[in-house]
Amino acid sequence: MTRKEKKKKRSNKKMIILLVAAIFIIAAVTVVAIFATKSAKISKFTKIIPKETVREEIMGVKVDIENPRVLSNPLRVADNFAVEDITKDGQKAGEEAIVVIDNPDASKSPKISKNASLLLIVDNDLKILGFKPFNPSYFSLEIDFNEFFDEFKGKGALEFINKFDGIYTGNSDIALLVKNKVREAMTLFYIEKYGEAKYDALTNNEFVSADKGTKVTPIKAKDIDGNEIDLEDFRNYKLFIVGGNPGCGGCVEDIKRLGLEIAKYDTNNVKFIVLSFSQDPNDAQKLLSPLPAGAIGIIDSDRTLAIELKVNSSPYIALVDKDLTLFYRGPGEPTRETLSQIKDFLEGR
Repeated sequence: MTRKEKKKKRSNKKMIILLVAAIFIIAAVTVVAIFATKSAKISKFTKIIPKETVREEIMGVKVDIENPRVLSNPLRVADNFAVEDITKDGQKAGEEAIVVIDNPDASKSPKISKNASLLLIVDNDLKILGFKPFNPSYFSLEIDFNEFFDEFKGKGALEFINKFDGIYTGNSDIALLVKNKVREAMTLFYIEKYGEAKYDALTNNEFVSADKGTKVTPIKAKDIDGNEIDLEDFRNYKLFIVGGNPGCGGCVEDIKRLGLEIAKYDTNNVKFIVLSFSQDPNDAQKLLSPLPAGAIGIIDSDRTLAIELKVNSSPYIALVDKDLTLFYRGPGEPTRETLSQIKDFLEGR
């Protein structure tokens, strides 16, 4: 091989090395760019603001907290809330509650929290001083985020209890859920301060649930007879959905007792759907037989559908109004509250 040929060979080899290096660099830059883009897209959904920072921002000054407790009233309010008193210069200046919702953005990335936490602060007259998300500090709302949360400031307990708060939620189920959660918290603040009797006089014993009015997931499935079931097809009906374990004797007895109550009402415009937590279609009959003829049984042994509809405890029910709007969701035991909700649901038009 001549000197010229050797030189050319070395030159070609260098070119190949440079080309491989360039490809590697381009690939690395591309990967970094993709990662950076993905990180940028989810960064606003993962940002956390310390609760103390939010509290100080709302109060305008550093304050102390004391008297931690949980407010609950299961006969009147669906949820419970962690609550603390806020003190300033040794005097009570208000109260705060932690509002928690399922994070609507959780499916976007494992790095995004499954729950979203919000801080609600009221003064001693139960007027809202501020209401802000902090963990994370942002989530998808489908309406203007900042404007929505700004509207809570200055609103009082009675405005929420009597439903004339005027806070716009548009067609956003998340905004409606958040507002209803605040209504629950304000209701419990009111009951704590003024008592149950005064609250009942205002509301005629109304039960407050944050889910009420939100849309139900239109699941699709096959019933135990092999028929295709799509909740979208039942928009013009009311739906009485039951999630239950037919292997639980007490659960079956609860559904039997509910069936006796249901028999008192006209249910021609109601579809009954049972999600059976068993692989055996025959087991489903234990839950179906107490209900009106034509009740639909669906095998849901792993509770996948029940989780979608949030009836995955046993027994649990969801009462769904026309247009797949939730009326009530709660335990399927025949308690006073459950029977009262069923009565209002079935007697309503």
